[in-house]
Formats: sequence, C-alpha cells, structure tokens
Amino acid sequence: MKFFLGCSNCFSSETIATSRPAGEQKHGNLLIFSRDELRVATQDFSSSNKIGEGGFGSVYKGRLQDGSFVAVKVLSVEIESMRGEREFISELAALSDVKHENLVTLQGCCVDGASRYLVYEYLENNSLSQTLLGKEQNRTKFSWEARRDISVGVARAIAHLHEEVRPRILHRDIKASNILLDQNFKPKVSDFGLSRMLRDDTSHVSTRVAGTLGYLAPEYAVSGHLSRKADVYGFGVLLLEIISGRSAVDFDLEHGEHYLVQKAWEFYNANNLVQIVDPVLNRNFPEAEAARFLKVGLLCVQENVKHRPHMSKVVGMLNNEIDIRDVRISEPGLLSDLTDIRLRQRNSTQSTSSRGSTSTSVPTSTYF
Repeated sequence: MKFFLGCSNCFSSETIATSRPAGEQKHGNLLIFSRDELRVATQDFSSSNKIGEGGFGSVYKGRLQDGSFVAVKVLSVEIESMRGEREFISELAALSDVKHENLVTLQGCCVDGASRYLVYEYLENNSLSQTLLGKEQNRTKFSWEARRDISVGVARAIAHLHEEVRPRILHRDIKASNILLDQNFKPKVSDFGLSRMLRDDTSHVSTRVAGTLGYLAPEYAVSGHLSRKADVYGFGVLLLEIISGRSAVDFDLEHGEHYLVQKAWEFYNANNLVQIVDPVLNRNFPEAEAARFLKVGLLCVQENVKHRPHMSKVVGMLNNEIDIRDVRISEPGLLSDLTDIRLRQRNSTQSTSSRGSTSTSVPTSTYF
C-alpha cells in the first residue's frame, strides 16, 4: 500500500502522454494504457460490450490492437472520490505482484484526470453468479466434477492470499459474482477493491463494514474487526451455493426470504444434508464427497469464529486429506437483516456504558 500511495505521480496523465505507443509503457508489472486506447478497444464503452457491474463501476469487454481480449473495469466518477481512490489503490496493491492460477490477472491500468481504469485478462465464461446460479439450463453445464474443481480452486486461491502472500491479503468480498471462469471453467477470484492488508503481527484490522448481505460474517458486521475468518465465512456460503445451485439469499412471494446457510443447517440437523445438492445433477454425484463438501461449508460459517478452519485446512478437507467424519458442527452464524447490526451495536454500547468502562466505538456506517 505504501508504495502505491507514494507513487501517485507515476500514474499521472503526463506519464501516460508520451511518444511511446499506448499500452507499451510499464510500471513494475503493470502496463500503462491510454484512455483513447481503451475507448477504441471497448467501442467507446458500448453497452453491447458491458459484461458486468459492481458497486464501484462497470466492466467492459475490449479488444486491443494486438487482437487480444481484455476486461476493462471503469471506476465510477460519481462515487465519493476517496472511496474510489482507495479501491483503485487496493486493487493495484493486491494484484500487481500476486500471481496464482486461481486469481484473476491484472494486466494494467489507466489514469486520465479523475478517471480510473483497470485492465484484466478476459475470462470467457463470466462469473458464477451469472452462470451456475442462473437459470436451470445454465446449471446443467456444471457437472459434479466441475463444481468440485471450482470449489477447490477458489479455496486454494484464498489460502494463498491468507497464508502464503506477505503481507497477507484479506479479500473482504468473497461471493459468486467475484468468481470468474475461463474457457475451461477454471475459477479465478477477482475484484480486490475492498481488500485489506494484514501484517504478520496483527490478527485483524479495524475498518468500515463492507461486503454483501448473505456472505457477510456476523462478527465483522457487528465490530468492524476484519480477520481472515471473515473471508472463510464468505467462502463457506459460496461453497454451499456451488453445491446446491441456490443463491445465498432467495426471495419468493409465499415464503419471503430464504437464507441458504439456515436451510443447509436444517438439512444437517435432519441428517439429510445431501438433499440440498442441486437437483439438476439427478443424483449423479458421489454422496460421501458431496456430504463432505457441504459439511466443510457449514464448518466455515459457524457462529463461533474459533471453530472456523483456516483456508489451508479447508483445502485439505475438500481434498479428503483431513478427515472430518467425526467433526462436530455447531450452529452457523447468520446476519439476516442490516437491522441486526444496528441492534447489536446499540446493545454492545449500552452494555459497555453500564459497566462504566470505555472502549473504541464500533463503526455504524455500512455500505454494500
């Protein structure tokens, strides 16, 4: 982070506007593109080339002059300027030097006045939220083997960020829309705009609460203390989605909102966990392996943070290198409403006041 914060001049318009061809300049491992080159590549950011949209802007498919395809993320200029700047710096810091087969490759960037652009490798099969969690005909494309490989690949990527990279990286927004798939359905974890660095001598960082309802770890939502176990929780929800084909939060007119974590817990208590496996598989899957994956998902979302495994152990469990047949699974944590955050914060503040002690107040602003 310090490197990028201290190098704002390296990404100035003056640096980009040189006589060398656009896209051939480099800053470290990153290519520096001009805005004109990205406009041409995306056909002036045509709506027909739009392939995604998030809280900080839109993503467009583009074709560079050399014929290669890229995904261009345009950070919104309408958002609060510092939030946009933090996202830009976070993505650069997180991805410029971190390489893993299950992490999306950041190829370059562009700064033009107040505008910020990030250029990624283009992945043909879009995100899990638009494919696996889409219509039934989409889900039929994902065999049990494909779901297994996607689950293990994502787990390996997060384990790499948590335990092999220094400083450690907390993604903070593990969810289906941030898992991209290449032409062979290999998963790539993307979107590091909310990521934070974790130094070796710290267990957590305190930050404004951010994430997506359904994937948000309850303890983080309440305290603002972000640890690796918050990413573990998000992965647990994602794993349940991959195996079941259901979204983290569903809504129907008759029954209202349904939370996948709670539904999986109910099946587990009924000793019928494999019933939640996606029906489009027509029971064409190994039941013991499916049950193991679902149990790992429930282990990752347990309410007691200490009971959630680290991601390297998650990989071992998924690969059946760690036996979990006799592991006791306790009740999962579930944040079903943003009101829960405010109520818990208010109760915590009142409890602290009644004891006459002082403590740092937890953040009250939440954005998703």
